[in-house]
Amino acid sequence: MLKKRSIYFLFIGLLLTSCSVVNRLNKADKIFEEGGYTKAAGIYKKVVRSKKVPPTRIEPAYFNYTECYRRTGKPRDAEIAYNTFFRRYKTIDNPELYLRYGQILMSNGKYDQALSQFERYKQERPDDPQADVALTSLEWIKNYPTDSLTYTVEPVSAFNQTANDFAPAFGADDYETLLFTSTRKTDNTGKKNSDITGTLYSDIYFTRLARNGRWDKPRNIGKEINTKFDDGAAVFNSSYTTLFFTRCIKVRREKAGCQIYIAQRTADEWSEPENLKLVPDSLTAAHPSLSADDLTLYFVSDLPGMGKMDIWKVTRNGPSDDWGEPINIGSQINTQGNEMYPFAHANGTLYFASDGHPGFGGLDIFRAIPDSLAGWKIENVGQPLNSSADDFAIIFERDNERGYFTSRRTERGKTLGGDDIFRFARDVKPIEYFFEGIVRNGRTGGVLGNAEIRLIGSNGAILRKRTEADGIVRFRVNAGLDYIAISSLQGFLNGKLRFSSREWENGHTHRDTFNLTSTDRPIEIPNIFFDFGKATLSDASRTSLDSLVTIMKDNERIIVELRAHTDNRGSDAVNMDLSQRRAQAVVDYLIQNGIDEGRLEAVGFGESEPKTVDETLVRQHTFLRAGQKLDEKFINSLRDESQQEICHALNRRTEMQVIRNDYVAE
Repeated sequence: MLKKRSIYFLFIGLLLTSCSVVNRLNKADKIFEEGGYTKAAGIYKKVVRSKKVPPTRIEPAYFNYTECYRRTGKPRDAEIAYNTFFRRYKTIDNPELYLRYGQILMSNGKYDQALSQFERYKQERPDDPQADVALTSLEWIKNYPTDSLTYTVEPVSAFNQTANDFAPAFGADDYETLLFTSTRKTDNTGKKNSDITGTLYSDIYFTRLARNGRWDKPRNIGKEINTKFDDGAAVFNSSYTTLFFTRCIKVRREKAGCQIYIAQRTADEWSEPENLKLVPDSLTAAHPSLSADDLTLYFVSDLPGMGKMDIWKVTRNGPSDDWGEPINIGSQINTQGNEMYPFAHANGTLYFASDGHPGFGGLDIFRAIPDSLAGWKIENVGQPLNSSADDFAIIFERDNERGYFTSRRTERGKTLGGDDIFRFARDVKPIEYFFEGIVRNGRTGGVLGNAEIRLIGSNGAILRKRTEADGIVRFRVNAGLDYIAISSLQGFLNGKLRFSSREWENGHTHRDTFNLTSTDRPIEIPNIFFDFGKATLSDASRTSLDSLVTIMKDNERIIVELRAHTDNRGSDAVNMDLSQRRAQAVVDYLIQNGIDEGRLEAVGFGESEPKTVDETLVRQHTFLRAGQKLDEKFINSLRDESQQEICHALNRRTEMQVIRNDYVAE
């Protein structure tokens, strides 16, 4: 009887324990859904460590547990939680755990380990674009150029604290007043910690640059703006008289809602903040940014769109007009992930943070450059502005390549204090541009050494070099110029290229090829057409004739024979006369277009020199063989009339033969 009662009480104890675990999980799930990630993480952590979670609840519990850390910017805690989960449970039913684990590993800079997780997820969910973005990111990182570091980046130690300091904004047009959002204790309006972040609610602070070049001690912007809940991510209008900022009001038993407010500044006083009501109260509008003309307001919202958080905009016709309806700025910028913290640069470029485009991990900073054809051209701004950690909320001075941004990056494995504000400036390095040319034999493709290259700039400067044995020559050139490059080598016609350095970026190398034509044999001039049985040039010949004029002008010392050939149909005398007249017609055209008559000689060959087949013709006409002469005997041996006509057409040709290279104009 005693044994039965012991078993009974053990069963009751296990049942009560199981009920207690389930109740605590239900509580944590509810808090998680309300956005209380820090509070929920504390409950999940105790429950999953107890090892008493019902089997059906293990994966959802661990998923939410790690998401709490990921969503509050704690990837190292999330990685520890994932490691524990995968060590205990060898198989899973929810493939999204592989995706999230890979994203966490990326945020911690562990790209090789992340790859295996993304590959496993890709196998389970081959059609999910998130897998493709993740794998593309890792491939992009592997090939990212190590010499692309063009910015100096350093934390602003004067006012960063162990709290979260983020979302900088300029407070005056001299850029010597800075607003930022912080969860620091000093002068904080609120006294309680947020269930979402586990830190104090955020306030807006400001600091000024003193005459000694140091930032003043930051001060709270005031209780007129800041509340006991989250306030932050602010931006001024162009005259620095109206502040746009995010305010999140927590209502008991409901998820906190965020809206964009405005307040007018007069001297050091603020008007009562006004809710713009861009979205319904149940949704979020945050992270405002204004265009340079104050007529477009960009913001972030969870309105139904492309992904979780998208960038939206509203517009108005004038500074005192009402804002229009929200417009999603589109799928080129917005993804299935999160797009946040827009910054509208005065030059029209839109900067933003995203975890949905290929990047280094976490949130990366991107720029969207307006493109009249494609809408936007999206670019990752690269390192060192981006890191494997979260990087976001960048701002630029209007006319300078410098500003501030926020990062959660680490130094020696430790964060500087959660989110921190960094300053950046474009490195002042020598601006270098290069032209690299290679000279080849246009007929054989072989490289040509010792060819002279003349580089003529639109500023009048002329540079000269000769190619090395590998046919390559390299010049350092100036920015913002147009160039003509001329190559010359004994036994070849000159080659000419044009290029411009007006839109090059620093360090750009323009590469091009000179294909030189050998003068050791006649050079056929294609597409010279005459009316049947006549020496009248057709209009279709003009392009080739104009190219011939250009060749003569580019090679001003050559003296040439213009040779005309006919097919073998008709009498020898008639063909000889016709070819002579046709050759003279080409010469006359060149003279009419400015070529000295003393450089030209017209020679008609009639049908006396049939075409000899080369490798190029063999590739075009497979019935021919290299070295075959297209004489009357060969053509008559062909049974296919279309092949015979091809041979006749090949024989009817105009050629140029360089006979001297010493012409001097009188």
